[in-house]
Amino acid sequence: MPEQTIVEDETLYRPKENEEEDASGSESETEVNEIVDDQQDVLSDYPDTETRIELMHSRLDSLAGLGLERFTALEYFGCRQNLIKDLRPLSSLTTLLEVDFYDNRLKRVDEGLEQLTQLTSLDLSFNKIRRIENVGMLTQLSELFFVSNKIQRIENLSTLRMLTNLELGANRIRRIEGLDELVALEQLYLGKNKITKLEGLGKLTRLRVLSIQSNRIVTLEGLEDLVALEELYLSHNGIEVIQGLDSNTRLTILDVTSNRLTALSGIGHLEQLEDLWASGNQLDSFENIERTCAPLQALRTVYFEFNPLQRAQPANYRRKVMLALPQLTQIDATLCR
Repeated sequence: MPEQTIVEDETLYRPKENEEEDASGSESETEVNEIVDDQQDVLSDYPDTETRIELMHSRLDSLAGLGLERFTALEYFGCRQNLIKDLRPLSSLTTLLEVDFYDNRLKRVDEGLEQLTQLTSLDLSFNKIRRIENVGMLTQLSELFFVSNKIQRIENLSTLRMLTNLELGANRIRRIEGLDELVALEQLYLGKNKITKLEGLGKLTRLRVLSIQSNRIVTLEGLEDLVALEELYLSHNGIEVIQGLDSNTRLTILDVTSNRLTALSGIGHLEQLEDLWASGNQLDSFENIERTCAPLQALRTVYFEFNPLQRAQPANYRRKVMLALPQLTQIDATLCR
């Protein structure tokens, strides 16, 4: 007996167009509700009176749905190593003092941040931000971090007169500018940019730490007004002569590692200098080192390795340095006996 062919009426199983839309819409709405519920669950254990929340490495891609508005006393919000792209949901948290979104996916500084006028510390490092913007109202800031973004220009900071620490390392900055109003600044980090000239620093008379490593500096200049400077980091540039430090008599650390120095000079007046880092240059004379550094009685640590004077006499190098500079307690990474 031949098999019976069963022909099904497709109209019985084909949903109507509006039914498909309803089903699809219902599914999307369900998914959204589940996401919102999951987001809210992240903070379900925190009381409304919580003052500090840390959500490090929580795989969050949005702040929406966290129910942040209920935290009316929150002072610190940390969200490091997540996938956040939008900071606008923070705008209701006007009691915040510190915000940390290190290592997320931010492409810009959202307008919502300007509502957080009590902020004293803001860290937006390791994102994809291209401009410094929407921070002008944050006049209580003392610390601002934009390390490792895509910023090309120092701008929109003139109202931040209480800022003491500014970190802009690992960006695409070509010129030091826009800092004249930051008269309280004590620490400035500009390493790993594309800066070719030391300029625009004259108003920063309270600056204690200046780091401008891994740039394109060839001349030491523009530091004469930095009379409070204690630490100067200039490694991995193209400097050939140490000069222009006549006014910087408070220096305790000078880092000129991996430049193009053939001799030490211009530091004999730095009576408070404790650390001199000069590895990876073209220094070839022990006599020059003794003549320049022996008068510096505060000097305790020097780095001279990877210079011709060390390569030419590796066995006697440490002994010669110790004889020339008996005040030392450390040569390179090894303590003196």
